[in-house]
Amino acid sequence: MYWTQPDVLEAEVEVTCVEPGKVAIDPILFHPDEGGQPADKGTIGEAVVRDVQVVGGRILHVLDRPLPDGRHLARVDRNHRLHTATHHTAQHILSGIASRQLGLQTVGVHIGLDACTVDFHEKIAWDVAERLELQALEVVMANLPVETSFDAQGAQARSRLGAIESEIIRIVKIDDCDVSACCGAHVRSTGAIGAIRVFDIENRRTGTRVSFLAGRKALEKSQVETATLRKLRGLAGCATTDLPTNLQKTIERSKELAKEVDRLWSLRLAELAGSAPRVVVGPGIVGVYTGELPAHLVAVLARMIAETTNGAGIVVSEKQIAIHGKTLNASDLFKKIHSHAGGKGGGSACAANGRLDQSLTTQDVIRILTTDSDTRSRAE
Repeated sequence: MYWTQPDVLEAEVEVTCVEPGKVAIDPILFHPDEGGQPADKGTIGEAVVRDVQVVGGRILHVLDRPLPDGRHLARVDRNHRLHTATHHTAQHILSGIASRQLGLQTVGVHIGLDACTVDFHEKIAWDVAERLELQALEVVMANLPVETSFDAQGAQARSRLGAIESEIIRIVKIDDCDVSACCGAHVRSTGAIGAIRVFDIENRRTGTRVSFLAGRKALEKSQVETATLRKLRGLAGCATTDLPTNLQKTIERSKELAKEVDRLWSLRLAELAGSAPRVVVGPGIVGVYTGELPAHLVAVLARMIAETTNGAGIVVSEKQIAIHGKTLNASDLFKKIHSHAGGKGGGSACAANGRLDQSLTTQDVIRILTTDSDTRSRAE
């Protein structure tokens, strides 16, 4: 009935148990999970339909509880069916236009609950996607009938995914927009779709994946994006069309400021390396710096401190840690600190780095390094 009477969403059916938790029904209202379209949802009697599968040529309904054989009232979830049927029909329109007007072959389809995609065999740019979206809107506005028939294998039709091994196939026809073999549920006419929006394209190795939504889902996503643009306009104090230019200027200015900040920090590194508190650990001296520092300069300062002390340098910025060893083993020092402060990371005798589970002060690091009773140490 999802093929021949897609508007019928409630009917009394004969239930036959096939195996525990799975039943067959007659007539069949629920669309199974096939053809790129997810299974219908709903109820049969008091049982909730959790899944609908095609098994050995039969359509089986997976229920959340046992159901006795006999007559029961079946109800298909209207909103779920409307979503899948609307998006499946929208995909036919997109694929039909792409095939007839642009020479694009559809090689993959996914109708999801939050995202839908159609894959084309060639790469396309955004201008092509926009043309496709505009022409799809014209088909929707024309409110063309969506017709189905059962024809012989020799019927001329767009096969989305290659040859079909069947003597009789179901054909879905949308006026002169599309004719194709399909096993999915559809709306009665294109006007019921409401809108078709292309939201993204992804060029892949051998083609393009187009992400789209239709009907209410298309409106909801468009509203989210419009609200985002409205907020960005308010922050930037400009019109939507000026946002790209303003953003590019902001990015360039941010890069310039970042370079200036790096330059200023670089000027301070030598001073920080020379003034870092020191502690004697075993046969060498360790210099310790804890405080704010750009992430990419943490290891640089640790190396500079090690050169200054001729032993090792330890730098902790927030929870990031870097250790450079010249005459002391950096990996051993890291393990000692890690055993007290937790975190992850590692390294070699020359250099070690990672992230700690907690922030440490200079005194914390010195205390950790001098906790072993057999270590002769002296704070300078």
